[in-house]
Order: sequence, then C-alpha cells, then structure tokens
Amino acid sequence: MIAKSNHTFYFIHLLADFFIIILAFSASAWISKLATFPSLPLVDFAFLGFLLTVWYFSSRSYILYSTSGQNTQVREVFNTVNCIIIQIMAAIFFIFMVKQGGYSRGFVIIYALILFALMPLAKFFIKRFFAFLYGKGFVRKRAIVIGDGTTGRRFFRYVEQNKLFGYEMVRYINGKLIMRANGSAIDKINNIAIGNGQIGRIDEVFIAESDNGSYDIKSITQILAGYAARLRIVPKMAFQDEFHLPQKITMLGAFPLISVRNEPLEDIYNQNIKRLFDVFFSLFVLVFICTWLFPLVALAIKINSKGPIFYRQERWGKRNRRFLCYKFRSMYTQECDVHNSGKFQQAKKDDARITKVGRILRKTNLDEFPQFINVLKGEMSVVGPRPHASLMNMESLETVQGYLVRHLAKPGITGWAQVNGLRGESEDPTLLQARVAHDIWYIEHWTFLLDLKIVFLTFWKMIVGDKHAY
Repeated sequence: MIAKSNHTFYFIHLLADFFIIILAFSASAWISKLATFPSLPLVDFAFLGFLLTVWYFSSRSYILYSTSGQNTQVREVFNTVNCIIIQIMAAIFFIFMVKQGGYSRGFVIIYALILFALMPLAKFFIKRFFAFLYGKGFVRKRAIVIGDGTTGRRFFRYVEQNKLFGYEMVRYINGKLIMRANGSAIDKINNIAIGNGQIGRIDEVFIAESDNGSYDIKSITQILAGYAARLRIVPKMAFQDEFHLPQKITMLGAFPLISVRNEPLEDIYNQNIKRLFDVFFSLFVLVFICTWLFPLVALAIKINSKGPIFYRQERWGKRNRRFLCYKFRSMYTQECDVHNSGKFQQAKKDDARITKVGRILRKTNLDEFPQFINVLKGEMSVVGPRPHASLMNMESLETVQGYLVRHLAKPGITGWAQVNGLRGESEDPTLLQARVAHDIWYIEHWTFLLDLKIVFLTFWKMIVGDKHAY
C-alpha cells in the first residue's frame, strides 16, 4: 500500500523509458538511412507504438519501477536487460510479420545498442534524482509507527531503509503510551517524536497490529482520528516469521486482502501478454510447421498401425476444468490406460503398448504438436504445468501434497518441470511431488522471459534428446 504514494516516481520513470525508446527508434532509423522521425511513414509509427506497448507490459511483468528494498541494483539491472531482450525480440517479430523491406539487421543492432547504453544509465540518474529530492525534504512525508512488538519494529526499519518510498521515519512509539495518554495522545506523540506541539509536522501515522495484545486497532484509530494526520494500518500477518508463503497485499473496495501465494498471472496485464504470445506462437507453428508436418506424421501412423491419427483424452485444466487434450496416437488402439487393478497406467520405458512410430513421436515430442489447437482454443498455454489424465489426477490427490495448486494456471504443452528432467513415468510419489513442486514454483515466479527460456530448452531437448522421453 505504501507504493501507492510513489505514482510520481513510477510515471517519471516510465516516461523516461518511453522517451529513450522513441529516441533509440528515431536514431536507428536515421543511422540506417530509413527516415527521420517527423517524416516516418504510418507503418513506422505502428512499429513504434508496438514497441512502446511491449515495453509497458514487460516492465510491469518484471516490476521494473518498484521502490521495494528487494529490488536491489543488481536485480534492477537484470530486469532491465530482460526487458531490453524482449524489446529486441519484439522488433524482430514485427519486421518478420510485416515484412517491411527497409529494415535490416543494422537497424535492430543499433536499436539494441542504444537501449543497452541508455536504459541502465537513465535508471541510475532517476533514482539519484529522487534520492536527492527526498534528502532535501522535498516530496517527503514525516511519519511515525505505533506498535508493541516485531510487526511495528520491522515495518519501521523497512520503510526507514527504503528512502525511495518518500518517508522520513521520525519515531517508533509503543502503543501502550498512546492508550495511557488517551485524549492528549497527539500531544504525547509530538512530545515523544519531535519535542514540540506542531501537529502539522507529522503527516502520517502507521498503526501496526498489536503483537502482545496491549492495544487494539480500533481504540488507537478512535484516539487519533480527529487529527490531520493520515492513518494507515499494518497487518500483523505480513511480518510473522512462521508465515513462509509468498504474500501480496491488495485492496477489494475498502478491505485490504493478503494473498498467501504470489501469482504474477493473476495480473490482467500479464495474462494478456501471455495470451498474445500463445496465440501468435501457436499460429506460427500451425501455419509454418504443422501444415507440412501433420500429413507426414498422419501417413506414418496409418502405415504403422490401424486406428485413428489423433488421440483425445480428458484432462484437467485451470481450476480443474475438464477438456479434451489432442495428441497424435502413439499406442495400439486395443491398448488402454487403465490397468486390470483399476489404476491409471502410465507409459513406461519399453512399453509394449507403444507403436514403432509412436516411440519416435514420443521421443521427439512430436506427438504433442496437436495441442497447439488446444492453445488456440484457450484451454491450454504454450508453457505451463503439464495436464494429467483425469484418473491420474484423482489418484494423485491422495498421495501428493498440494497437488491441485498446479491447476491455478493453464496447463502447458511444455513446462518448468519437464525441462528440468521431471517427465515420463512418475509412479514413485516422491518424483510426482518434485514435479508438482516445480509446477508451483513456476506459477509463483512466472515471467515472460521464463516462458521463452522454457520454450528454448524444450526445442533444445528435442534436438539433443531426452532420456526421460519414452
């Protein structure tokens, strides 16, 4: 909630980045002898608008303008480099799709070099500029924290160490003193904090939830509500040592909410950028690869064994929604996935149910290519937790802790667990638990660059081979 007081920092930072992108684009066009900025044709303005839009979404995805203490200079540089890489890929993608002949590799190289040179430098000076303003007392608010234990003290130190929040932390005050002072509380605060009665000197009061039960929030707010100091409440849960899950504080109307799990894809901006990637990537694969691949695979399947070309199986998607997952058939039609005991029968190494062509398809992941149709339909994503058959889901609920958490995101054709070798047979509960842990990690740490990394590693494993693919 503190971050809401830093809109000025956010917008100046964003505008500065937009200015650098416009400058880099114009300079690249001029050096490449395409055109000067005022006389750019309509398609170039569309190109520039596309790049600015991509930067906006990628910067939000990487929380590039955060003033949080966790966003260290090293992390900020790393996130900036990631956003620049996405910019370069977006530029190459636009040139490829529009097929604008005037653009060359030289344009992209110059554009990239300017961004790599100016972006980190601009961020350094902007932060120094705001630190200077806060140091001189401009745009800075004087605040105190009321608490009686760990929550209040941690919050006080956290804000005090992060100057870019724009607060001068005057004093930490034990809530017991406020309760005892009652009517003369505000004078007591001023006497303790700054030694005089100038109430205007304190702009905000942060009231931490009591750790020791020495006061309650309602009593403190009633005492201080009549004064011209903004009151904010710090929930205790956010600073409890035993609460290890990632947390995010949001607002629902007038109510603060603490999410016990960080989900970047809960953000509508991240959802849109992931969906756009899914649609464009799937269309590219289906048009440029599957148009010639599907007939070849279909012919090989038909020659090798009797039965349909495609295999459809019910699987669970996001929020446990059922859908039919498409694959190339890789097993004999008379075989089934259910063992005589009634349990789900996973594919094993040297499984007799798999056809000769099926072994090649499964080894190279080509059997998964029809799932790009599921991606276009919105049932799956290119990257996400791999969907399991309905019967396997039902059985795993009893043996794997937190199994259904993986269904917080859309299932994927490939995933973080798969590129880390956790694929194939997983009858051992510990292996399945490890796969689920990787899926949950992906959900909690999603970034667009992570998706690109997983796609690259998937294709790399298709080329070099994967011993767990059978």
